[in-house]
Amino acid sequence: MTALLVTLLAFTAPGAALAPLGAIEPAAVASPLTALLVPERHPPLAGTSTPRPAARAVDEEAFQAALDEAREREGAFGVTFALIHDGSVAWVGASGTTRDKRPMAVDEPMVIGSVTKTFVATIVLELVAEGRIGLDDSVRTHLPGLRSIDRDITVEQLLDHTSGLADVFNERTRVALETDPDRAWSPNQVLRAVAEPWYEPGEGWAYSNTNYLLLTLIAEEVTGQPLEELVAQRITGPLGLDATSVLTGAPGEALSPAWSTMFRGSGAMVSTAPDVARWGEALYAGTVLRPTQRLAMLDVNRDDYGLGVQRIEIAGVTGYGHTGLLNTNTTLLIHVPSRDLTIAMLVNRARVDLDLMLRAHPAPGEPSLIDLALALTR
Repeated sequence: MTALLVTLLAFTAPGAALAPLGAIEPAAVASPLTALLVPERHPPLAGTSTPRPAARAVDEEAFQAALDEAREREGAFGVTFALIHDGSVAWVGASGTTRDKRPMAVDEPMVIGSVTKTFVATIVLELVAEGRIGLDDSVRTHLPGLRSIDRDITVEQLLDHTSGLADVFNERTRVALETDPDRAWSPNQVLRAVAEPWYEPGEGWAYSNTNYLLLTLIAEEVTGQPLEELVAQRITGPLGLDATSVLTGAPGEALSPAWSTMFRGSGAMVSTAPDVARWGEALYAGTVLRPTQRLAMLDVNRDDYGLGVQRIEIAGVTGYGHTGLLNTNTTLLIHVPSRDLTIAMLVNRARVDLDLMLRAHPAPGEPSLIDLALALTR
């Protein structure tokens, strides 16, 4: 099978989209950030939305050693990790420090970047199930005032990145983020900064954060609620994901106002590794979505992307989930149905090699994170 190499946030796209980074990183490692996607299908397994405490013992020292090695191998300041197996929390851990040199805690909230798209896609698909949105609806049906948006672009094309719309992140917005990070952008200001479409609707595939800004606006227009309320009422509240929230651009948040308001539903959320793992378990193995909507979400195209989900092969395992890269944060969420595993890893460094981190051996013959995770399924 042929694997497709992609970056975490800016997929290969016309115009050579830039990855939105906003800080100088350590110079120790210069390896590229990648996730490998291959064409292989697995149906989601039934499971509970709130994982149970793990019943079986794990080698906590071995997990910690593997996590420490993973962090050191990529020169990250800190990393958090959570593993769920068979509906139970198997292990959570932290290594290193925050960027302001505090010891890293397991429950340290970090920006999750494009994993945010899994939340927005879920809300949109719930509204589809409720009959309030149609996948074939024109975007202009719900946002009639956006005359710059082609009438032929549908909600489904936004979800699976086949709209042709250029990305929010470009040279103009990059300069704005660097020179005036305290400026809050309105959605209309962001959309006016987007370049001409890359291709006609439905005529290609290219990852674009603009799609999820528009999906956010549609969900808000249909419900009359802001995204932060929708996420809290429909997802984080019912699932008890207390450390997960949408950034609004308010003072003191993890991102500056410009970053939060520019990326909104495409990347501006914070969470912890345990919350992200529980979310992945609930979404891909639980009952968050009705079966029809979940099957639609997981019906990936030839570019290995579905409706807000990637099909991912990393460290030799294949599953569903999403990766994230925003500013100085890298995130992995993957659910592996064939092993009933859900893995979340949050790293406070940009452009780390997630595959390398999962495969890193503390010493010859000692197990890596992925070795330890897979050993639980044997």
